[in-house]
Amino acid sequence: MALRVAEFLPLVNDRAISLLPEERRDGITSRISSVWLWMHYHSPKVHYEVWLARKTGRIEIGLHFEGPRDFSYRWAELMAPYMPEIQARLGPQVELEEWTASWTRIHQTVPYDPLSEPLADGVARLLAQTIAVLQPIVERERINIPPELAVMRERRPISTRPFRHRRKRAS
Repeated sequence: MALRVAEFLPLVNDRAISLLPEERRDGITSRISSVWLWMHYHSPKVHYEVWLARKTGRIEIGLHFEGPRDFSYRWAELMAPYMPEIQARLGPQVELEEWTASWTRIHQTVPYDPLSEPLADGVARLLAQTIAVLQPIVERERINIPPELAVMRERRPISTRPFRHRRKRAS
């Protein structure tokens, strides 16, 4: 049976949390929008994401570093030496890359099939594995983020409210 996005992402969230090692279940914060699920521990600037990209026909599962350029690139530098270990544990399809001019990510994608419970199970399993492998590294490396980068102002989260067009009043 096909699921709507509003059913699929909460299912992925709940199942991923249930699959996490016990010590990783506490302290995680989740946020769901119309096309993505974010999960983070300490800062939303460093978060796990499931992004439903219908346009590309892919579902992305990964760890995003979405702060100012110096912050995100420092995280990429710290994670790069771990990539052989990460790929050995999660698969060679996992990539570390620059995503935008200021953001970086470690991610993989799977086909965007019709949203279903079996697909939610598979995505949740990949997300839980990603968190189980990457979060211990993130915890170890947090001390290597200079304080001036770590305390930079958080960017405002993207609104989950739909865009509302204001009509001009007739004169």
